[in-house]
Amino acid sequence: MRILSFGLAAAVAALSVSSPSQAMPYKDGKCAVTVPDGWVISKSRAARPDKKIWVSMMDAPTSAEIVNVELGLKATKVSEDGRFIVLVSTASYGGLTNKQYHVVSKTSPSCVADVTSPAGADEALAKQIGMTLTVVH
Repeated sequence: MRILSFGLAAAVAALSVSSPSQAMPYKDGKCAVTVPDGWVISKSRAARPDKKIWVSMMDAPTSAEIVNVELGLKATKVSEDGRFIVLVSTASYGGLTNKQYHVVSKTSPSCVADVTSPAGADEALAKQIGMTLTVVH
């Protein structure tokens, strides 16, 4: 197991995938998610080796600012708790219909993890990755 950011042991433990996990920090160090071991990590996103699931992140001063942007892009709010607001949308890339999970932290500053996967079997993993979102101070 490789940890590429600090304070993410809880996020690593929370991701219950069959392989070991590693943490992917957002390029400025404020946002991080946990992805399965073996994913390809770049400065702007992490992707499964076959590139069928990927995650990108951004930060903003407030969660309301991010939610307004996501709602403007036709995402639908599907849940909210004390830590996260979860929105979902669909998009077509290369002739495939993809599901996009937008997990927004209710912190200040706020982070969003946009996780894209093919509609169907991989959606649960995509949402699970998004729910490991952590703000690193």
